[in-house]
Amino acid sequence: MRPALEPGDWVVAQRRRGVPGRGSVVVFTIPDQSGVFLIKRVVGLPGERVTVADGQVHIDGQTLAEPWVSGLTVPDGEDTVPEDAVWVLGDNRALSSADSRTIGPVALDDIGWTALAIYWPSARVSMI
Repeated sequence: MRPALEPGDWVVAQRRRGVPGRGSVVVFTIPDQSGVFLIKRVVGLPGERVTVADGQVHIDGQTLAEPWVSGLTVPDGEDTVPEDAVWVLGDNRALSSADSRTIGPVALDDIGWTALAIYWPSARVSMI
């Protein structure tokens, strides 16, 4: 999730209520890997068509402005987000693993929290 989050950052998170908004950073579990938590950014909302082409993310045909992203988004592909899920990506696209490009849409029931702020280390205290 670099540059938004660095290894060793501690975050304040709140229990998810409803559908997280686009740009929200969420903490979720992978259904097949009990006890493994991932933290990624929501880019696609329920019912939307997410297309990755030419290094950019498009939502229902419109290029998504992503001021938080580092690097190009590859590989090209397309997915329609189910009504009970969201599409997530890491911010450092070249090094991001286990996001919706590889694990598919993330079910809302698997999202436990929304990350709000970094509270440790003190030099990095900030809103996410």
